[in-house]
Amino acid sequence: MCNPSGYAQNNHRIKGYVADSAKIAVKDANVILISDKDTLHTTTDQDGYFSFKKVKGGSFSLKVSSIGYHDFTGNYSLNQEIKHIQLKRDARMLKEVVIKGKPNPMRIMQDTIEYNAAAFQVLEGDNMADLLKQLPGLEVDDEYNVTTMGKRMYKLRVNGKDFFTSNVKDFIARLPAEIVAKIQVIDDYGDQANFTGIKIAEPIKLLNIVTKPGMNKGRFGNGGVNGGTNNQFGIGGNLNLWKDTRQSSGELSYNTSNNGAGTAQAMAGGISHADEINKNMRYGINYNLGRNRNAFANEQAIETLNPLGTFYQKNLSTGETWNNNHHFNTNFSYKSKKTFFDGNVMVSYNNSENMSSSVNNQWGVIKQDLENVNRSTNTSPSINAGINFSRILKNKKSSLSGNFGISSSSNHSDQYISTNTRYYDKVTELLVKDSLLNRNLFTDNNNQSFNFGFNYSLGLKKPKDTLARQSLNLSYNLSVGRNTSTVQTYVIDQLSKLPAFVDSLSTDYTSVSVNQTISLGYGYSSNKMRYNFGVSASPTMLSSDDLHLGQKIRSNTLNYSPRINLSKTISKSKTITLNYNGSNRNPNINQLQPVRNTENLQNIVIGNPNLRPSFSHNVNATYNYVAAKTGISLQTGLNFNLTQHEIVTNVVLIPDTLNSLKQETRFENTNGNYRLGSNYALSIPFKKNKYSISWSGGVETSNRAVFINNNKRFSKGINISQQLNTMFTSKKVSAGARVSYRFSSNNNVLNENPIVNVLGQVNGAVFYHTHNYLADLNGSLRFKYLTFNTRMNYSFSTNRGDRVSDNFKNVQRLALSLSAMGRIKKTYYIDIKTSKTINTGYALTNTNPFIVHASLSKRFLKDQSLSFSISANDLLNQGNNLERFISGSSIVDTRTNQATRVFTARLSYNISNFGGKGFRVDPD
Repeated sequence: MCNPSGYAQNNHRIKGYVADSAKIAVKDANVILISDKDTLHTTTDQDGYFSFKKVKGGSFSLKVSSIGYHDFTGNYSLNQEIKHIQLKRDARMLKEVVIKGKPNPMRIMQDTIEYNAAAFQVLEGDNMADLLKQLPGLEVDDEYNVTTMGKRMYKLRVNGKDFFTSNVKDFIARLPAEIVAKIQVIDDYGDQANFTGIKIAEPIKLLNIVTKPGMNKGRFGNGGVNGGTNNQFGIGGNLNLWKDTRQSSGELSYNTSNNGAGTAQAMAGGISHADEINKNMRYGINYNLGRNRNAFANEQAIETLNPLGTFYQKNLSTGETWNNNHHFNTNFSYKSKKTFFDGNVMVSYNNSENMSSSVNNQWGVIKQDLENVNRSTNTSPSINAGINFSRILKNKKSSLSGNFGISSSSNHSDQYISTNTRYYDKVTELLVKDSLLNRNLFTDNNNQSFNFGFNYSLGLKKPKDTLARQSLNLSYNLSVGRNTSTVQTYVIDQLSKLPAFVDSLSTDYTSVSVNQTISLGYGYSSNKMRYNFGVSASPTMLSSDDLHLGQKIRSNTLNYSPRINLSKTISKSKTITLNYNGSNRNPNINQLQPVRNTENLQNIVIGNPNLRPSFSHNVNATYNYVAAKTGISLQTGLNFNLTQHEIVTNVVLIPDTLNSLKQETRFENTNGNYRLGSNYALSIPFKKNKYSISWSGGVETSNRAVFINNNKRFSKGINISQQLNTMFTSKKVSAGARVSYRFSSNNNVLNENPIVNVLGQVNGAVFYHTHNYLADLNGSLRFKYLTFNTRMNYSFSTNRGDRVSDNFKNVQRLALSLSAMGRIKKTYYIDIKTSKTINTGYALTNTNPFIVHASLSKRFLKDQSLSFSISANDLLNQGNNLERFISGSSIVDTRTNQATRVFTARLSYNISNFGGKGFRVDPD
């Protein structure tokens, strides 16, 4: 905007802001002010701002020019306030652009980190993903998922506008790096917030690509066929037509292979179109379908802690799934100087089938085996619709915004479950009995929701900085949800083979939830500073009626929380942000309903009608720094989360009819849960980013409460990750090396001490008796007498309560990787990736795999658009797909069995034409 301010008679100060059509600041633009008494000249600063002092006269004109843009001329009076000056790109100026000197690789602005593509090594054939991998603070994996400072980045825009599916993963491998001028990582608060300037909610990470002048249009896509080992065959192609706001695309593909567990097939297709109706109105429409068939085989090793002992499980499962899905979406938007509106409708339909079998061996506190066969069919239609609107009011300082949305979804499931349970004698561990139970479950779930909200912003008097804005903000949000669920259970008689309805295993209930949030706050924003602070009140109401049992549940709560948002540009190379917000999370209906879910007979789930909603306090802060001369950059972040009344599981071991034990899972509210973590990324470039070295990592500590046998436990965790990267890029070769280390530790301590009776001590061995069972200090259980060799320093006395401690195993992973890609002669290319991983602490047997991937390709035709490649994945066949996660009081190690050594041959044709110029993009 351009704002005059008077500070002496006949002397005025003129300030302004210059940006391009994507709302990106234009630095070093020439600005000439011509009045009836004077002519002044200046340039815009790093953030696109300019100012003139001591302007005389009653009116003036401004002329703004910058290489690569059309000139701008405007006439103004001193009492006139005008929106920011917008420069339009000039494709004809492309040949006149000459870059001299060393370009700055990074620029840090409020809400935005901007990378200059000219400062990085872009080779012929590089795609967007290749460029992103060089940028400090960004990581791109083999599946083209992009993360920054530990946060996944989903949304993509080009020149500030939505781009086809707006999905980062879909397009960074298809766009050539050579068309890119800048890449921006933006904290995006949404289109509505960008229009009104009221940025309060938690932002998401958005990737915006700024193209070189004239490169905002083109045709791109590819088609190909491939085949290889493991019965591998694939064919498919896609085509995208792009002319700034007009975007049309089509895609169709089919792939099949043997994944090591059986057949894996995938078929996908889709079409989309988006365009402008006029300069203010835009629409989009797309349809996608998919059909998948996938065989699977996996194994799990689970260790669960309990005051009565440790419970071990090993589970092997195999099966096959079929899935069909359809997705339709349409959207419409309108934007003028005073009005913003957008709306969308999404419709989807999914149907699936699943057939699986599993063997679960259990020992320790429980000794039994389970064999399960499960067959099910599911159908899930849904529809969602929503609108957002904003209006700048007459005084231009105030605004009114609102949103409205509805959704409806349902799920119908027919399930057959066959469970054969084998029970063993406690002492001899010999088979005592096996029990076979066959069931049919018919489940119907229906969900409807409605949400509404508005925000009124009252603009206050202009502060001294005429480009700043301050306001009082009042907002209200309402969401109402309704859920109905019925489960009909039939048990099949073993003699007659006829199904019989079982009333005690069936449910029929309806629930309603109402959530409201009322907020009042103050906001201030300028080119260097933005802050908001306020307070929110969140009343919630939950209601549930069990038609089967005739029970009614009511729950009402009220939470208060302050809200703080701060963003400050300390200098042209330093920014800092601080955010705090509170949020409610209601228990779901399965956690509330006091009915027995017996889908798993050895782990019956029962809800708790007295549950309260949980409330989370979230704090995050960031600090970003870049040295303009050297290109050294540092990005850091700190995150803290504290949850009150968090809903956790309470796993209780109860006797069964055969004097053994089985699990029963209930739900409780608890306090004491928190998570504190930090992450950082330091990058040091050398020789104009030809070489670079970076160090990144994170440290997190957490405290998480769970209940076991009605005893409260705290799981204290520490997670450490460190990564060192080096990169080298030349005209013919690009190479990188990485060393990464991960450490994970979890320690569970029983908070409420059980009474442990010391029975006696013989030769340093101690005998314990707890609740008619014997248990050692590590939690393992025996049903008669147990000898335990003490390894910890304890003093014992009869009938004394002692604390029992259990330490989870520590997991460590050290990974070293090396990758290189180069050109041999003119049309031959080679790509090699190697990695060595050393794992310790897993319950499943695992190798320390050495993975080698290699590919060789040959390009044909004058523009090298046709290519033939041969690739080998996991040459040494050592992949193990091993993972660990913590669930409540359990450690779960899981491994998916699939073929990793695969040889593939592929023939592909690539289309890549932008701004009337052809580009080569290496096939992904």
